Amino acid sequence: MAALFARFQNTAMTIPKANLMLLFAAFVWGSGFVGNRWVLDAGITPFQLIAARMFIASVCLNIFFRKQSKSISKGDFKIGILIGAFLFAGFATQTYGLMHTTAAVSAFVTAVYVILTPFMRRMLIKDKLDMYANIGALLTVAGIGLISLEGGFGMSIGIALTLVCAVCYALQTVFTDKYTKIHDPINLTIVMIGFNFVCAFIASIIQGGVPQITVGAVVALLYLGIVPTFIAYLCQNIGQKYTTAVNAAIIMSTEAVFGALLSVLILREVMSLQMVLGMITVFGAIIIAETKLAFIKRPGKK
Repeated sequence: MAALFARFQNTAMTIPKANLMLLFAAFVWGSGFVGNRWVLDAGITPFQLIAARMFIASVCLNIFFRKQSKSISKGDFKIGILIGAFLFAGFATQTYGLMHTTAAVSAFVTAVYVILTPFMRRMLIKDKLDMYANIGALLTVAGIGLISLEGGFGMSIGIALTLVCAVCYALQTVFTDKYTKIHDPINLTIVMIGFNFVCAFIASIIQGGVPQITVGAVVALLYLGIVPTFIAYLCQNIGQKYTTAVNAAIIMSTEAVFGALLSVLILREVMSLQMVLGMITVFGAIIIAETKLAFIKRPGKK
């Protein structure tokens, strides 16, 4: 495993390969909404879920990258904790939000982080905003309104928490894009995942409660810890090193599509026409904001 990821990081790494890694990460993150729902329904609390997921991923990282973990510098450690803090806040609010909404809705509201990312870059890195980002933001508001206001005015606690999660993930994306260019992405992943385990473990102890262990929950936790966490976050951190921020944002936004489709197919969730329209609006906003409609411009037009 370590040799495989090391191979991906060599000079032969291309943008298409990096994009493929990000697409794989998006798919398994989408499946993670289904896995999280299974575990929560089994009676395991959000912090217990996050702690178990991060513990499994951390063990895998330290087994497969044992030698590399010894090369983690003080700079890697600081940046890994910074990125990890936003990841933990995102995980916590997303998981608690999932307790109060469906996996499909959670997937699409989480995807709002793609729209928020340019605004965070504007605030933190002074990137310029264009009209496409503003159009995307307005469409996102409309889409979230369609999704969340189905029973009348007012937003559910589940959607509100998931929007907070989207802010945290946008910040994580900005800092990941910035620092994987100058720090080893595997080292950052080791620190980031380990930090999340420590935070979630402490929070689960403070929260209390005995985990409800079932065979199904154990299988789901093993999958969540190994595939959407250990492998997918390595793919994200390595993939973002070799592709553009725009490519990364567009590809990773497909997580919402995968999450919604798998929720319907596996969990048998039912979505109203209004919710589907809201999801389409949000996804359209992401495409407009990130592609700037370049795919429909006439060849040769400047």
